[in-house]
Amino acid sequence: MTKPFIALDWGTTSFRAYQIDAQGAVTDTVSAPEGILSVSDGDFDAALEKHIGAWDVALPVLASGMITSRQGWIELPYVPCPAGPADLAAALHHHASRRGRRIAFATGLSYRHENGMPEVMRSEETQVFGSLDGTASHFVTPGTHSKWIDTSGGRITNYTTYVTGEVFSALKDHTILGRLMTEGPASEDAFEKGVRAALDDPAGFLHRIFATRTLGLFHEMPAEHLASFLSGQVVGTEVAHAMASRSKAAQYVVLASQGIGSRYMKAMEIAGLSARYGDPLSIVKGLRNIGQHAGVI
Repeated sequence: MTKPFIALDWGTTSFRAYQIDAQGAVTDTVSAPEGILSVSDGDFDAALEKHIGAWDVALPVLASGMITSRQGWIELPYVPCPAGPADLAAALHHHASRRGRRIAFATGLSYRHENGMPEVMRSEETQVFGSLDGTASHFVTPGTHSKWIDTSGGRITNYTTYVTGEVFSALKDHTILGRLMTEGPASEDAFEKGVRAALDDPAGFLHRIFATRTLGLFHEMPAEHLASFLSGQVVGTEVAHAMASRSKAAQYVVLASQGIGSRYMKAMEIAGLSARYGDPLSIVKGLRNIGQHAGVI
């Protein structure tokens, strides 16, 4: 049992809010394509009320995502890994809105690899903290900037970021690789062919992707399948690199909708990994976990 509250997942391109009752059940939701970069004049206070103005002002609000980034409502420093829900709870930033809403902003996590490369994330850690159930220690969050996240003892120990979605879009829309592509239904066979090529030659990415053009040029792959083939190449390269430093025998949890998640599930299956979908409300459960540690709810 906990106090009712409002959970916010406010990212770069989307806004999602959930009204949660004392049993932890979602009683109402609001979703809009108004991420932090779409907020007029940076008036996040007004944007928030536009979406949840009808909800009880007395309910505490727990917020995560890019809303705490440099382009967001308030920039918060990252908490370094290893870190767990209690560490984010201790770093909550408390704020009162113009209408008097009590908002607790949860920041993100940073990590530095042995080679010195720094990593950052905001909101994926909250999803993981809402998914920890003792059955898996490896999590994948597909997207524009996909992440492979490792945990131990209820804490995130390390993670790796891949700009997979962004690279695919750039290659498809802004290079010669996309010139022969035509719109059409996704091709599972073409996607699988791309994944297998990537797994067979992980280091050959810049060479392999040129086949996206030549297979179309010589009419060896239908134009409407070329995007699926390129997608398989990009996702497969990500999986190949991620699994090079992780156990193939581990259980992996994919935190994504079936739209993008199905591609990762297929690629991981081809790579011989065992994967399952996580809870679609993991972000809500993660915020609840953080809020309970902080005594906010």
